[in-house]
Amino acid sequence: MTRQGYGESTGKIILIGEHAVTFGQPAIAIPFNASKIKILIESMEEGNYSSITSDVYDGMLYDAPEHLKSIINRFIERSGVKEPLSVKIQTNLPPSRGLGSSAAVAVAFVRASYDFMGEPLDDDTLIKEANWAERIAHGKPSGIDTQTIVSNKPVWFKQGHVENLKSLQLDGYMIVIDTGVKGSTKQAVEDVHRLCEDPGYLSHIEHIGSLVHEASESIEKHDFNHLADIFNQCQKDLRHLTVSHDKIERLLKIGEEHGAIAGKLTGGGRGGSMLLLAQDLQTAKKIVAAVEKAGAAHTWIEHLGG
Repeated sequence: MTRQGYGESTGKIILIGEHAVTFGQPAIAIPFNASKIKILIESMEEGNYSSITSDVYDGMLYDAPEHLKSIINRFIERSGVKEPLSVKIQTNLPPSRGLGSSAAVAVAFVRASYDFMGEPLDDDTLIKEANWAERIAHGKPSGIDTQTIVSNKPVWFKQGHVENLKSLQLDGYMIVIDTGVKGSTKQAVEDVHRLCEDPGYLSHIEHIGSLVHEASESIEKHDFNHLADIFNQCQKDLRHLTVSHDKIERLLKIGEEHGAIAGKLTGGGRGGSMLLLAQDLQTAKKIVAAVEKAGAAHTWIEHLGG
């Protein structure tokens, strides 16, 4: 009889605090509910090897990317499953774009594996198991991705400590843009840590930390325009830390020309994804049309009013 296990999750968006959070500074992240990861684990009655079917890899487990192979092998070893497995991953969340794809896959897979075994799963165990997989993928992850995805609420994150925040109540819109350029969070984090051995670069990390506190106050006061100003300041710091990208800068300029009041990268940078803020839906749609014409790979419009 075929055994099955199913799990799903969403992505995340770092609103502000990327890179600084890996130095112990705070960050604010929100769930990205427009995205979805669905994973189905099935035992196979025929065949000798486990396999993966997904958009990024389709083939035998032994040739899979290391972070996928590691988490599945860990499950096989710990569960004692003898029969080969079929792991099917369905997603509309592009990988290596700073939107929490690897953490979302890890969370969905852990949920599916516990469902496969028919065992209960609490959030602490889920976060611990998913963070193990994140260390394979990113080397020194802050942990903010898994915390945000599991809580499915806006979070304040600092040095592993998490506080759930109220839903955003801001009178404005955020355009999430996948630039289409694959970034490497692991490499970007390592490079920024090397740069920040110089106190001049470290000052930008400290400034981002102070901006996170300002952003929290703006959210509490429902001050969308002040948050926009903070976004623009943060992007300047991220440029100095060498994690922006020519395409991000080009799309920021195009967004501004079509009514965006602010913009910044989100996640690891050097490609990946970015955010633009607009005061109304009509302007947001106009921005989307312009950036898609300029080569944005995917776009989503999120209302920040809760």
